[in-house]
Amino acid sequence: MHPVLIKIGWFNIYSFGFMLAVSFLVGIYMSTRRAKTFGVDPQYILDLSVYIILAGVIGSRLLYVVFHLDEYRSLVDVFALWQGGATLYGGFLLSIFVIYVFTKKRNLDYLLVADIVSPALALGIMLTRVGCFLSGCCYGKPTELAWGVVFPPDSAAGVYARQIAASYPVEAVALHPTQLYASFFGMVTLLFLLLFRNKLTKRGSTFGALLMLYGTFRFTLDFFRFYEGNMRVLLDLSLNQWISLGMFGVGLFFVLRRTNVKTVPVALSQSGQK
Repeated sequence: MHPVLIKIGWFNIYSFGFMLAVSFLVGIYMSTRRAKTFGVDPQYILDLSVYIILAGVIGSRLLYVVFHLDEYRSLVDVFALWQGGATLYGGFLLSIFVIYVFTKKRNLDYLLVADIVSPALALGIMLTRVGCFLSGCCYGKPTELAWGVVFPPDSAAGVYARQIAASYPVEAVALHPTQLYASFFGMVTLLFLLLFRNKLTKRGSTFGALLMLYGTFRFTLDFFRFYEGNMRVLLDLSLNQWISLGMFGVGLFFVLRRTNVKTVPVALSQSGQK
């Protein structure tokens, strides 16, 4: 585990921040290329990406802060992003809202733009969760499975493992690497959206598939992930599991709804006329 990826004197490059930056850069490149294929000016995607970056950082931070107010003594602490503390769904949901506002102001089709950027969102999940693993946050419950991970004692995961070590007849408690589970689920979602892009031709179906797939994966994942008691909000399910159920329902609507409006890439429609 390497929370600090590169250290040069007083200057540190943190693993999570680095993976977040990589996910944004690669995601923007992917989305601008897809925009051309779908007949949308890539400049719109470049403009939108600025707002998505801000929404991703602010949203993920705010949702975490709301449920961990006791950790912050002042407003300055809230903005100390380098100290860690973020909830992915906060950034994900705020980004979706920002896309909606942006498209309305630019007179663009919301679902078309959402279809374009959906693979990039899945890519972001895949890469940033590797950053979570390297940082030792977003860890899972104890496990005796062979792939359980013993985190360094000075990490958040290591502190949690030490707190519960007395209940286990082992020297070091291994935890589910839920960060890597989430990264794998993000990769599966990304591959599905790309491999079945010729099947997801109905407007909003790619976006709907993203919501359904990751909603399902995240709901399942959270049974293995550690949460503080205040994150269990109803029926012993986490806040993120309830969000996942909502995402699945919305995604199912977009996938199953009846519409004659197609999202057919320009390259595909031209090739079909030959």
